[in-house]
Amino acid sequence: MGFSSSALSGSRLLRVAVLVDLPRSPLSGGHVKGWEKRAKGAVENDLPVDLTLYFSGPEAEESLGPHVRLRSLPPVFSTRNLKFLPYVPDHTDLALYHPRLARELPSFDVIHTTDGFFNFTRTAERISKKHGLPLTTSLHTATPAYARIFAKKAIEEKIGNGWLGRWLIEDLDFPGRQERKMDARLRRHISLCRHAFIARTEDRVLAESVLGKARVHELQTAIDRALFGPQRRDREGIERDYGIPSGKIVALFVGRMDVGKNIYTLIEAAEKLLREGVPLHILTAGVGPAADDVRARLGAHATVAGFVPPKELGRLYASADLLALTSEVEIRSLVGVEALASGCPVLVSSKSEIAPLFQNTFAMRVVAGKAEGWADALRAFAADEELRKKMRQAASDYGANHFVSWGEEVEKDFLPVWEEAAREARGSKNEGA
Repeated sequence: MGFSSSALSGSRLLRVAVLVDLPRSPLSGGHVKGWEKRAKGAVENDLPVDLTLYFSGPEAEESLGPHVRLRSLPPVFSTRNLKFLPYVPDHTDLALYHPRLARELPSFDVIHTTDGFFNFTRTAERISKKHGLPLTTSLHTATPAYARIFAKKAIEEKIGNGWLGRWLIEDLDFPGRQERKMDARLRRHISLCRHAFIARTEDRVLAESVLGKARVHELQTAIDRALFGPQRRDREGIERDYGIPSGKIVALFVGRMDVGKNIYTLIEAAEKLLREGVPLHILTAGVGPAADDVRARLGAHATVAGFVPPKELGRLYASADLLALTSEVEIRSLVGVEALASGCPVLVSSKSEIAPLFQNTFAMRVVAGKAEGWADALRAFAADEELRKKMRQAASDYGANHFVSWGEEVEKDFLPVWEEAAREARGSKNEGA
């Protein structure tokens, strides 16, 4: 398929390439879905930008509007080729250079990366240096922390918990070394960018230490209010459709069902509460290797829904009693945003440091500790009807007053910085002429 971008047709619009080195699919996580929504928002708001989003996957191009398109390029060396690896949450391209992408990037005014590690980003760094094109970046996934988590899991699965496994994890600290290696790589990439967008405090500290405060920008929180809102509540409907007995406290889990999202902590906490007779029902929306464990360990007290499309997911958020956000590694958490916008209370891990991003709203209860802490928090939530009502109202209020549309986020956050980066690059070229 030929490259049909109007970036090649002499358009006066600012030409921006956004690089997302992950495949598009209905099962994609918040990183991919967020950028798909931003692209659609740019079309809906008729923004003055010629925007191409690049993904990794079978070659394809989808036009969303006259000047916005989603383009997939086949990976050079995908992690799918590494059959010996244990479970991988999202496949990416490990090659150091992508010739097809390299031929297309020089036609843009600005290149925006969404990670600091993989093929698209490494290719963009080389093209930026060769052609003097400005790079900007945004931090959406805590990749170094995930590297630590899945390195530990790989050792445990392939080697076990014997002396060799303990030596690699505890004495050699191989998982920690992987995390530090990725941190160093991210710092290097940020140093090559003109501007960076962040959400978390720790990311701000990192980016500002490299670029300075003036070049680090905080993103607003965006949501699709047609899909996610308290008006989607249908408690009787979800009880009927998902086989949930009435009178239960429904704890919703949304996302990849794996160790990276810390779902086993929720399973263990639920087991403890069910033995105590707490009327808890776990409802999961997502896929992953932990699905069978949820079924086996919680039985009739859990519903494993698998992949749930966004429209139906909005009904689940609005109808559940709470969202259990057990993940300890998050940037902002699209799941948490969607829950609050839907009027759904959120229990969130203290290690994720998500609550401060939402002004520590009463709609979020921070949970300290492991399974025991989650059991305590869920027990208290189930026993206090007044607390549940107040948290639901707080979620509805917060969602109504603090979120923007995806188009507004692109228009007010990204677009001015992309324009500034392009002006700076033009100025640098003029000075060097």
